[in-house]
Amino acid sequence: MCVAFFTLEHPDYALILCSNRDEYLSRPTEFAHFHSFEKKGHSLQEDSVLSGIDVRAGGTWLGVNRTGKVALLTNITEPLTKFSSSRGHLVSSFLASQLSYPLEEDIRRLIPCDAKFAGFNLLLLAPSASNTPSLSFDATYVTNRGAGGPITYHSLTEAQRRCGGLSNGIDGKGADDWPKVQHGLHSLKGILDTLPPNTSEDQLTERLFELLTWKSPQLPRDRSELRNTVQVEPITITATNDIYATRLSTIVIVKRDGVVLFVERDRWKLTEGRPVLADPSSQREFRFKLGQVD
Repeated sequence: MCVAFFTLEHPDYALILCSNRDEYLSRPTEFAHFHSFEKKGHSLQEDSVLSGIDVRAGGTWLGVNRTGKVALLTNITEPLTKFSSSRGHLVSSFLASQLSYPLEEDIRRLIPCDAKFAGFNLLLLAPSASNTPSLSFDATYVTNRGAGGPITYHSLTEAQRRCGGLSNGIDGKGADDWPKVQHGLHSLKGILDTLPPNTSEDQLTERLFELLTWKSPQLPRDRSELRNTVQVEPITITATNDIYATRLSTIVIVKRDGVVLFVERDRWKLTEGRPVLADPSSQREFRFKLGQVD
């Protein structure tokens, strides 16, 4: 399970996003770095994508590219199914392509509506076509509502743009009612409503990381109860006998002038086969301006 909370309507920031990646602790993963997915045929310059990489499948769950595209993927909680296509490649194909307008046309070009995937929810953002110097994002939600389902998409509502959340439920079937989503939305709204004008990005980042550490008083005992907690403490999944937990927390902040702050912080990791809570200083931080290449 994963969860994310975001706003696209802050006066100083085009995007404030915080997200937890919940995953098996033994699953091979590369930390966030600039790269190009090592794939032929993409249209961006080398090292234009900032994301972690799921080594086993080759895609990613969250990333941003230098033109301003942002993508976030969560899996729908459902019985395990196998498809030849990888959901992570939905993110990588979007991030590895040139910016084009409108966003919906970009989606139609990259994601065939008849493609079959395991269940997923996908948030896609791209800079709005505007003559003003203040950056804003177009935002589209893409989903198949479960394994093998038809892919549909729609723009976010005004309420979702002000304070939105995304997890592992099914759109239109109670996904927004999950306790972890409700708690995160309430907490993010509280942060936004009480944010002093002179708050530094570092202070804002720490408040968002604190939001992502919230745990239900009653720890989950099985996979179905993971919807009750934002940060997942280590739990052994019976079907795989593998340890599952929140591995990474990530903050993405984009100012209206296009300056990006991306911070990825370790949460739980395996040390000699045992889950260990990482030190808060174990993180990767990136600052850059959209449109610029080092």
